[in-house]
Amino acid sequence: MLSFIINHSPLLYFVQSLWRDEAFSILVAERPIATFITKLTFEPPVYYTTLHYWIKIFGDSEIAVRSLSFISFAVACFVVIEWASILFKKSWLSFYLPLLFFANPMLIYYAFEVRTYGMYIMFATVSLFAYQQKRWKLFTAATILGFYTHTYFIFLFASLVIHFLVINRKLITTKRWLTKSVSDPAVKAIAISILGIAPWMIRVLIESSKLKNSWYYPVDLHLIQSVLGNMFVGYEGTPWFLWGFTAFLSLILCIFCVISIIPAQTRQRNGLFLLAIFIPLGIILGVSFIKPLFVNRYLIPVTIGLVFTIVFALETIKNKYIQVLCAIVILGGEIWFNTWYPLQHKKVPIRDTIAQINILKNSADVVYATNPLVLFETMYYSHPRNGVYLYNPSQSAFPWYVGDAAFSSSLLAVDIPLYPKRAFLVNPDGTFSISYQLPKPATIQKPREQ
Repeated sequence: MLSFIINHSPLLYFVQSLWRDEAFSILVAERPIATFITKLTFEPPVYYTTLHYWIKIFGDSEIAVRSLSFISFAVACFVVIEWASILFKKSWLSFYLPLLFFANPMLIYYAFEVRTYGMYIMFATVSLFAYQQKRWKLFTAATILGFYTHTYFIFLFASLVIHFLVINRKLITTKRWLTKSVSDPAVKAIAISILGIAPWMIRVLIESSKLKNSWYYPVDLHLIQSVLGNMFVGYEGTPWFLWGFTAFLSLILCIFCVISIIPAQTRQRNGLFLLAIFIPLGIILGVSFIKPLFVNRYLIPVTIGLVFTIVFALETIKNKYIQVLCAIVILGGEIWFNTWYPLQHKKVPIRDTIAQINILKNSADVVYATNPLVLFETMYYSHPRNGVYLYNPSQSAFPWYVGDAAFSSSLLAVDIPLYPKRAFLVNPDGTFSISYQLPKPATIQKPREQ
């Protein structure tokens, strides 16, 4: 019974094997803090610094390190609860919005990953809340910390700045704008945020030449027509047959976006979330036709915007029966998807593979990852970790985008060891084999005849 519940709920995300990026996070976070500044390029240091101290207190077990992400997501949920009570007062939508937020498949999936995304969701939610509620000190702190958690936060910040300029467009054209803006707390918050973001942004621009070699997948019209649905449910192409569903879902979400801005009295408020959806998507998808930069989880604030937009659209429906029916179908769809999707999105059970190897190998044996894509999780689960290497007989360069901050040349192995020493070769699909070389037989020389 317990196994069934785990496999058909987001609890699976909490207990399944770590994958490469999660193991990378742990291996980096266990290093000295100076490493985060000197080694990391496109990944800012706030999450890794927090995880560094979290591990010191709670250890580096799967549940311990995933708990940091989930607690961050829980904070975002509490912010949404408070925000919903402000937006909808005593309406049933004030408790429906937090439910829709918490049950969203995209958000709940990344709430359990040992990556930046839980904190990314938290800071994005707080930044949107503080901006909409004009709590400028909170907005400044959340924006700067959010950017130093994930570089793509810059696109959410850009959306908020554009919204501010749009709603103040009449004032901006007046002569007194410059003098008034000096004392405007919103302008001050935006200016301080820009100054706070600038140092790491400069670093990113300096390192941007690395993007010539990356793993980002190309963007095509097929992705564009499905992108809103993909962002809402967290779909990245597995299983393959969901593209039609996410394209249809994208159409429905577009309809909700249009409905949400029909009432003039809430258009300015609701337009904020539409900008938070379409400006980041427009920029990244547009650029990606030239240089691929789109990864759905990097734009996770778009999902937050979609959740709010759905509820705002429901708010505009005057017929209570239709309104409640739509709300039940949407929330029920999220819950159903969360029971079906986990097994479709399951990570490779590398933990089980390494557990077998740990039993079979002796102290002299070594473990070889046959591909950079399986190196870090092999290191994390192996005991001891210092017996793990990347088997690279061709001595090809290590791909920086796999995680060069956690890699060093000392981890390379180019030869299979001589028996009785053995190498356990771990493959990306979770299988393994045992390999070794036999010593060459000694050559017996015949005595020379006199």
